[in-house]
Amino acid sequence: MRALFISAIFIAPLHHLVVCYNLVPHDGRSSILKTRRKFVTFTTTSILSPLLLPLSDQNACAAEEYYSMSTIKETAQYIQKYTNENFLRSVMESDCNFLYRGLSPDANKQLVIENSSGLVITDEPFDLLDVETYGSNAAATYFQSLEVQMNANRLTIRPSNSHMGSTCPLEAAKWGTAVSIWPLGEHGVQFAWMEGGGLFWPVPASSESRAMALSDGTQNDDRRLSEALRGYAWEIMFRADNEFLAVPAAFDDELKEILRE
Repeated sequence: MRALFISAIFIAPLHHLVVCYNLVPHDGRSSILKTRRKFVTFTTTSILSPLLLPLSDQNACAAEEYYSMSTIKETAQYIQKYTNENFLRSVMESDCNFLYRGLSPDANKQLVIENSSGLVITDEPFDLLDVETYGSNAAATYFQSLEVQMNANRLTIRPSNSHMGSTCPLEAAKWGTAVSIWPLGEHGVQFAWMEGGGLFWPVPASSESRAMALSDGTQNDDRRLSEALRGYAWEIMFRADNEFLAVPAAFDDELKEILRE
């Protein structure tokens, strides 16, 4: 695991703007994204083509002409088969603590209409660099500065190719219906979080500099990622080049029971 030390030069100028962040409605992000996400539903009637499975797993699934899903048990089986192995191992080592984010209204509507147990999010825009995401120029500036630093350190996970998740479903629910997320495939899956936990934004007013922990999804990083998943309301940035499965948090208890079997 690598750690990135974030220079105070990118953070200190933003301290006086932190208060403004709390005045922005959390649902602003959901409304922005509601027409920009593509997804595949898992229901009693839906059929999932092998072409929509992770690219790294297509050969293994070529014999399956169709893949349908109707229950949370089948969703769990899909997770066990296609989720990034190291991420899944980290989840299990954390005693089944999940990573969450909020669904857009359109995706949530699809869940309700189709009575779905999950969605494969296939084309969600990367919005951390957008002013509209947090409704704050200061937030956009912060993530743009973070982008520069991570790129300078030759990191392949950056705000421009990643999404933000939370270890707390209640925090995720501020952005939309809370879902656990499951990155698919064995390549292009990475994670980043603040050492000691907490949020990327807003930046703590007392912080002059912060260190970022990084995981490239290898087995050596499992332990540290599992520790991060145990954190209370920690934000974890995640890169998922092969897209990710989203499962409503309402299924958490049942899903955990099945995964622990």
